[in-house]
Amino acid sequence: MDGTIKECDKVHRSDMRLWSLTVTIKNIQTAHLVHDLKNPVNIIETGARSLLENSERYGELTPRQEKVVRRMLRNALKLRQLANSMLEVDMASKGILKPTLSTLETILRSALVEVCDIVDPGVSDALEDSSSLDEFRNILEQNHIYLDVEDIELKETILVDETKLCLILTNLLSNAFKYRQKNVYLKCKADREYLTLSVRDDGPGIPPCYHQQIFDQYFQYCKADEFPVRGHGLGLAGAQALAEALGGSLTIEKTEEGAEFMVRVRYSTSK
Repeated sequence: MDGTIKECDKVHRSDMRLWSLTVTIKNIQTAHLVHDLKNPVNIIETGARSLLENSERYGELTPRQEKVVRRMLRNALKLRQLANSMLEVDMASKGILKPTLSTLETILRSALVEVCDIVDPGVSDALEDSSSLDEFRNILEQNHIYLDVEDIELKETILVDETKLCLILTNLLSNAFKYRQKNVYLKCKADREYLTLSVRDDGPGIPPCYHQQIFDQYFQYCKADEFPVRGHGLGLAGAQALAEALGGSLTIEKTEEGAEFMVRVRYSTSK
């Protein structure tokens, strides 16, 4: 009996070493992949910007050529964001956080500008150039994006990992834009310990029977008569991992219309 227990313990230790080695190799591969992706992306971005901004050297672009180059640039930036997302999820899995002082306004503005740049670059530029909260809200509402949060909460300085929270919001907003019929609703609320943000669309929604599966890696829900919507980014599985690394959670809420996701993360104020 003792011999059997010792043998089982030996197998268990061997399995744990193998698991640890597998995780280490995976982490190294992720870091190398991100590094390898960034170099060609930087070259594409630099070349596209040169064509757009240095007409004296490269000549004037026709409207059709400029449209193609701008599309190249947007997709290069998306690829860079994807690489950064992979790196952030990898760091989160190791418990590496980088909290910085920021404001909810800065975080929301960054996420909305990035998502709108894919959907409608003109809206993205207008949001980025807006000089006041009233102007910012008006641009959002003109494009059927409704922000429910007090100005005082938007302006308050908070301590949180801004990069990871932006990635979570970007993912949720990107999904909302894909599936909405017309409107997207963004609600924010802070208590003493948690920052809670919800993103809701008015699209077809997700049946309750899939509410667990949608957080599985590689799972993609679509109706029987529809093709899956292609997506770019870290996905709900990655967003949930980031939320949990921030001491919070990411869940899907029951709603009568569309789909609503709620993220809760720990934060502190500068006071």
